[in-house]
Amino acid sequence: MQILSVSEFVNYINETFRAIWDPYQAGVEGEVSEFRVSQGQWVNFNLKDEASMVSCFMVLRNLNVPIEDGMRIRVYGSPRVYPKWGKLSFNADRVEPIGEGSLRRALQLLRTKLEAEGLFDASRKRTLPRFPKKIALIASKTSAAYGDFIRIVNERWSGLEIDLYHVVVQGDRAPRTIMRALEAAQTHDYDAIVITRGGGAFEELMAFNDETLVRAIYASKIPTLVAIGHERDKTLAEEVADIRGSTPTDCARILVPDKRDVLYELSALEGAVAAGVKALIDEAHTRVQRSLEGSLHWISSVKLRVEQRTNETEEAWRRWFEGLRTRVDSITRLIRSVDPKTVLKRGYAMIMDKKGKVKTDAVSMKAGDMVSIRLHDGSRDATILPTNQTLF
Repeated sequence: MQILSVSEFVNYINETFRAIWDPYQAGVEGEVSEFRVSQGQWVNFNLKDEASMVSCFMVLRNLNVPIEDGMRIRVYGSPRVYPKWGKLSFNADRVEPIGEGSLRRALQLLRTKLEAEGLFDASRKRTLPRFPKKIALIASKTSAAYGDFIRIVNERWSGLEIDLYHVVVQGDRAPRTIMRALEAAQTHDYDAIVITRGGGAFEELMAFNDETLVRAIYASKIPTLVAIGHERDKTLAEEVADIRGSTPTDCARILVPDKRDVLYELSALEGAVAAGVKALIDEAHTRVQRSLEGSLHWISSVKLRVEQRTNETEEAWRRWFEGLRTRVDSITRLIRSVDPKTVLKRGYAMIMDKKGKVKTDAVSMKAGDMVSIRLHDGSRDATILPTNQTLF
C-alpha cells in the first residue's frame, strides 16, 4: 500500500493531468457564468452545463474575444488542482465562442470596445492617391478575389506595380499570416495596402474580426483599403480601414481611375480653359466699346487704357494657355508612360502562351511549353526549359 501526503497527492493529480491532457487537441465547452476581471490582470468565470460546473482562470491579455455571462464558449488550456485550496480549476489559454449567436455577441462587445477607443473615427482615416504607382496586395493567390482584382485593375489602368503577399484568409492561422504580411509591407514605400477576400459564411469571416489584426490595420503607417466581399456582415477589419470596398472588384475601381475618364476630364478641362479665355477677350472688347462711346475729350485716355487692358488680357491669355499646355503635356506623358508599347520600348517583354494569354508568373509555365515573347519591334517564339532556380 502506498501512502501519500496531501501535497504529494495533489502533485500526483496534476502530473496525471499533464500526462493525459493535450491542450492543443482537447477543450471544454459550456455556458459562462459569474464572469469577472480581477485587478485588471486576471479573468475568472465558471463554465457549466446542465449537470456540472468548473471554475476557469485566465490571464486577461490572453482573452482573445470579449465574453459575458450566458455565452456558450469553448476553452483550451489545462486542468489543475491548486495545492493551497485543493480546488480544481481550468487554466484557459484561448477562448472560442460557439454558435453564431455567441459569435455575434462577442463581435458586438468587441466593436463597442474598439469604437470607444476611437479606432473607427472617420477623422483619422486617410485618402488614397489619385494615381497610385505601387501597392501591396494581401490575398490568397488561389482565390477568385485575387483574380477579379487583378483583372479590373488591368482593364482600368496600366503600369501599376502590385506586390502580392499570399496569406490564409480563414481559420485559426489566418489572422497571424495576414498580420505578418501587413508587418512586412510596412518596410516598403507603397502608396496603399489592399487586403481582400471573397464572401463567405459569417463564421468563415471571423479572422477579419480578430482584435489583434484590427489593431494592426489601425496602426499601419500606409493607407489601407479592405474589401471582404460580404455586404450583410461588415467585418471590423473593414470598419478600421481607411477605405472600404464592398467587393474585390469594387476595391479595384476605388484604387485606380479609368483611363477613359481621365482622357474625358482632360478634354473637358481644355474646353473650359478655352471658354474662359474667350470670355476674357469678349469682356475686354465690351469694355473697349463702352470706352469708345464716351466723349471725344476722353478719346486719348481711353485709347491708352484700351491698349493697356488689351496687353494685360493677351498676357493673361498667354500665361493661362501655357499653363494648360504644361498640364496637358504632363498628363499626356503620364498616359504614354504606362502604355504597354512604351513599356516594351524600355526593354521589357510580354510573354504569351500559344492561346495568346499573357503569362504573369513562372509557376504557370512548365518545361516544354511553347510561348511567344513580344518585344517593341516584333515577337519571337520560345520553349520553356526546365530549371531549379526560384526567385523567391
